[in-house]
Amino acid sequence: MPKLTVKQLGTFEVKGGETLLEVLRRHGVPVAAGCGGLGLCGLCRVKILQGELSPPSTREVELLGQQLDKGWRLACQAKVLGDVEVEIPLRRATAKFRVRPLASISTPVLFAPFDASGGEPSYEERLLETLKAAGVEASRASLSALNTLSSKVSGLAVIVESEVVDIADTYVGYGLAVDVGTTSVAASLVDLLSGAVVAEAVTLNSQLKFGADIISRIRHSITEPNGVRQLQEAAVNTVNELISKLGVASAKIYRVVVAGNSVMQHLFFGVNPGPLGFLPFRPVYRRPITAKGKALGLNVHPDAHVESLPILGGYVGGDVVGDLLTARLSEYNTAMLIDVGTNGEIVLKRGDEYVAASTPAGPAFEGVGLHSGMMAIEGAIEKVRVSSGGEPEYEVIGGGEAKGICGSGYVDLLAELLRAGLLSKDGRLARGPRVKELNGVLAYVIDERKGIALTQQDIRKLQLAVGAVKFTAKFLLKKMGVSTEDLEKVVVAGDFGYHLDARNAMEVGLLPKVDDSAMEYIGNGSLTGAELYMISRDAREEALRLASVCRVLDVPRDDRSFIAELTFGW
Repeated sequence: MPKLTVKQLGTFEVKGGETLLEVLRRHGVPVAAGCGGLGLCGLCRVKILQGELSPPSTREVELLGQQLDKGWRLACQAKVLGDVEVEIPLRRATAKFRVRPLASISTPVLFAPFDASGGEPSYEERLLETLKAAGVEASRASLSALNTLSSKVSGLAVIVESEVVDIADTYVGYGLAVDVGTTSVAASLVDLLSGAVVAEAVTLNSQLKFGADIISRIRHSITEPNGVRQLQEAAVNTVNELISKLGVASAKIYRVVVAGNSVMQHLFFGVNPGPLGFLPFRPVYRRPITAKGKALGLNVHPDAHVESLPILGGYVGGDVVGDLLTARLSEYNTAMLIDVGTNGEIVLKRGDEYVAASTPAGPAFEGVGLHSGMMAIEGAIEKVRVSSGGEPEYEVIGGGEAKGICGSGYVDLLAELLRAGLLSKDGRLARGPRVKELNGVLAYVIDERKGIALTQQDIRKLQLAVGAVKFTAKFLLKKMGVSTEDLEKVVVAGDFGYHLDARNAMEVGLLPKVDDSAMEYIGNGSLTGAELYMISRDAREEALRLASVCRVLDVPRDDRSFIAELTFGW
């Protein structure tokens, strides 16, 4: 079997008759191909260092000319006949603190040159005929594309889901992946020609003014006459704020994929999540929802296709589907996924069975409602160590002065105080070094001048959050007859989870006690999963499969059992 070696990336196996582009995209290598591999755009050019390929096609001769003599070929036209070594001018992904698994890339947006100057019997029909002759299937042109076509009868047709949505001059097109969290919203910009991530941004969800948790948002939706619309506008405005930070012309964003918990996805698309506020806590829909950018008020191309990930059920939404696409639990017989955020979600896999449950962990892990709490941004204490003498040592995001503490810092601090004997298993601070009274409440003071401290009230809120996650995880394990010793892999998702110290998280009981080698952190798997869903047909099919096989269980709220899990430790 022939081998394809890509300089600085590695060596890949080639199936019989594959083009260079097919091999590269099957292995998840981001190569620009605006026309989807039809030999129309010339963007997938690669330099051949050595090896045996099919002779240059007519399209290569037309588009590359003398560059052929210098070793350049179109990856979509050149078939691999023997071992080949190539060099690719890659646009490398810039995503930080996230794991993105390799996935076969299938371009979700096509760019195709056309000339409809004949105009018989109409310019739209002439446009579609020209595209069909080039091998591009399109059934209609959008209203905005028709408006442009009235004065511009040649150029590049931009096709999304068989619809011409724009008439462009250059091969430039982006997709927007969005993770709509209860507390914060993250977005990444994807180059639709190559599949590479080119920019990211995050901010607080503007819906926070209507309540810090999903129950508050549901209540607002039900009790206020314009509640759903207010919440939708807040979510859309938050995403528009992120778009303004990404540094591209918003009209060049042709596709949007949204992931979030069930309530957030309902509200983003303007669907009242009221049924999720009452037993049996069922969503209005589970399938992927689609809409146009203009209809939602997004600052993207007006005919951009906006789509959500499918919802698993109850409060387990598209964000968990995104996590699962990123985590690849299917590779293990017994594995657990834990996404800790304002609304925590846990998925347990045993054999071919998947079960999932959600838990209202509250916003404490994101710093909301805590004395010195803040998001994991510059100035936040993210790592803490307490010496045997009770003195704190810490690391600050950005390396500057500390302004507060973020979630991972709180978990470290709880674990270290437990080890130092300054905090009991039941959550009581003991008097000792740096433990003082602040406004009549005991607190462990990290920086007295700046007022950075962990109070007894903070500890109670963190206990509730840890206990909720631990209680739900133990319920799923018991339900499936699985022990922690059986777990081959524990995948921790979420930006907060990515920065957790596993030893400290196990110490406080947030994560099950397993061997370090069984732990994996994937960062914001919801956002990564939205990217994969956007650029990979395989990922879209896998998302729908997971939605059909995963059972969402209702966790019984036995007060006595829950209270027992409020003690620190697993």
